Amino acid sequence: MYVMGTAGHVDHGKSTLVTALSGIDPDRLPEEKARGMTIDLGFAWMTTNSGETLGIVDVPGHERFVKNMIAGVGAIDFVLLVIAADDGWMPQTAEHLAILRFLRVPRGIVVITKRDWADPEWLELVKADVKDKIAGAFADEEHPSVVAVDSLSGSGMAELRATIDRMARSLTPRRDIGRPRLYIDRAFAMPGRGAVVTGTLIDGSLAVGETVAIVPGGGSARVRELQTHKAPLREAAPGQRLAVNLAGVDAAALSRGQCLVHPDDEATTDRLWTHVDLLPEIEHPLKERRRVLVMLGTGEPEAVAYPLGLAAIPPGGEGLCEFRLAAPIKARLNDHFVIRWPTPQVTIGGGTVLHLGGLRHLRRDALAQEQLIKRRDGTLATLRATELQLHGFGARQGFLRHSPFSDIEIAADLQAASDRSELIAADDWLFDPSWMGSCREHMLTALSQAHRDHPHLPGLNLAEWRIQSRTPSDPMPAMADWLVGEGTVARTGEAYHLPTHQPSLPAEWQEESARLWTTLVGGNLQPLTRDELEARSANARAIVGYWIAVGQVVSLGDGVIFPSETFAALRETVKTALRTQPSLTAGQLRDLLGTTRKYAVPIGEALDREGITRRVGDVRVLAEGTQE
Repeated sequence: MYVMGTAGHVDHGKSTLVTALSGIDPDRLPEEKARGMTIDLGFAWMTTNSGETLGIVDVPGHERFVKNMIAGVGAIDFVLLVIAADDGWMPQTAEHLAILRFLRVPRGIVVITKRDWADPEWLELVKADVKDKIAGAFADEEHPSVVAVDSLSGSGMAELRATIDRMARSLTPRRDIGRPRLYIDRAFAMPGRGAVVTGTLIDGSLAVGETVAIVPGGGSARVRELQTHKAPLREAAPGQRLAVNLAGVDAAALSRGQCLVHPDDEATTDRLWTHVDLLPEIEHPLKERRRVLVMLGTGEPEAVAYPLGLAAIPPGGEGLCEFRLAAPIKARLNDHFVIRWPTPQVTIGGGTVLHLGGLRHLRRDALAQEQLIKRRDGTLATLRATELQLHGFGARQGFLRHSPFSDIEIAADLQAASDRSELIAADDWLFDPSWMGSCREHMLTALSQAHRDHPHLPGLNLAEWRIQSRTPSDPMPAMADWLVGEGTVARTGEAYHLPTHQPSLPAEWQEESARLWTTLVGGNLQPLTRDELEARSANARAIVGYWIAVGQVVSLGDGVIFPSETFAALRETVKTALRTQPSLTAGQLRDLLGTTRKYAVPIGEALDREGITRRVGDVRVLAEGTQE
């Protein structure tokens, strides 16, 4: 299913041509019929000579309604550029052709209408002039076909139908990336049915019964019915013109510019980083903070422009530009758009979306801007490489979901890139090798510094390591695992350290440590608490921490600490007792160990955590599987 659009100057016969091709008058508004001029988008369909059904979007030609024209041609497969034989090339013809070029409409057919009104010699002059002006205008064909017709008498219509048929048979079906978008071009309520929206489906399929999100600001709804050209559908494919009956939403909440998407794809953006081309004939350059209209999909939000690396983009020039939108829109990488002045409303240029959302350092980072420029080729490999180079890392889940590629394509590219060592995959994260190499050095330096400053500690826990190495928090666990996996870093408990590091107390602390140890051991089964012991001398806190880190002392909770050998003896005492009696109450445990409740409670809880005992009500029993 393909969609054909019209374009061209006002009163050049676009709607009459559509009626002649389809038998459907696309002018639906009473004021359009009264004035004989298309004001808003019109829709029809026709059957080609080969039996293919083509959707048709008819657009207004008057300069006051160019915004409606842009909303209609953003999702077409090819265009009929209509030029009247008696007028020839006109200002709106040039503007419409520029818009088609900015939106990357790939192919077109030039239709010279009202041929019966012109003598043959004049008609040939018009054809020659048109061929010269449209050369290279369409991305997929250097020299579009030019057909002269008269829609009322029918002369030339057979040739046009044959040309349209050849065009339709040569088109490539639209890609299905599994993330549908339907930009709303009409929204209304139908008696007995409720909210209905129309638009051209791109990027994915849509089925009856599915839940969709309406973005921005439209909430969610269920697809009650689908129609294409008044025929019902159960499922629609990319490229089809659709009427979608929605349940669960008020038609008053829907409008042109919103987009139907899957609920897991409802993210929008109010910031676009782009490459723009300006028309040479415009009067003013695109300066910083200049207000413009950004026409993308069927929306037209106002935006403030911020050229990158330039004070302004001159007429006929090109460059990178950030647009801060007054309202969010649904967009993907590689989307094309048109730029217009708000007042007077004049088309000034167009562009391609290279990045979405915030990335402030782009404004002052020349290397990052170079990465954006690379994205103009639009390939998946370039998008993947530059995404990682711009950010340094990315979550595998949802990576490049804002691109025009499917999850399957993205996964295959990531695997191939990993096999070629073009990226590093660790756990659920992806890393740019150069960025990871730089972070690796910072992380190893942080450990080395920690070992020099605190030789008595086994290393740094993850949070400390992240802070001292200034590593992003989200991917930090994966980065730590990667370094452990390659053998550059070791892990002991919760502490990360260099493999050669062995914790040791400084020589000048040895005497202090011996005194503290004597104090701790002297307490027997009622030793000083950790706080009490750490208050005994200047380095006591560090020394006790060292003992715990190397396993010389165990910390049971509530500040209770024991020498490891002492606690091991307590453990065996409890195990032996529970092999001769079924259970121990808290009081019995206290009496068995010859201590007080202050110590007996933490000891019992520690044995529970170790799986030596199991608490049943008010008693403890020997845990199942406890060995002799």
